[in-house]
Amino acid sequence: MYLVADISVEICAATSCRLCTQFCPEANTILYNNDAGKEKGLKYGSAYVAVDRCKGCAQCVWVCDNMAKHHAIKMIMIDQLPKAALTDNVTYGEKTTTVQLASPVIG
Repeated sequence: MYLVADISVEICAATSCRLCTQFCPEANTILYNNDAGKEKGLKYGSAYVAVDRCKGCAQCVWVCDNMAKHHAIKMIMIDQLPKAALTDNVTYGEKTTTVQLASPVIG
């Protein structure tokens, strides 16, 4: 098992800064879903992590904590995630990206 980034939808959707998506060194690992926060009654969407692409570098945590001052991302063990986004379940549209969350041990 290894550590992966876990993003708090409540905190992320309150700010919508998207810095983590810009600074992640692994392409298509941290993605943005415009509807994630709206489903919970929040104004903006939220970033999410394709856990099978995350290398556990924690650069997103540093960016969120130190640059954005939001503290929305924590590193946790992959087997501790209740639901996770896997690359196989991400659908890229022309203007939107959607994901179907799955258990992190299934994939």
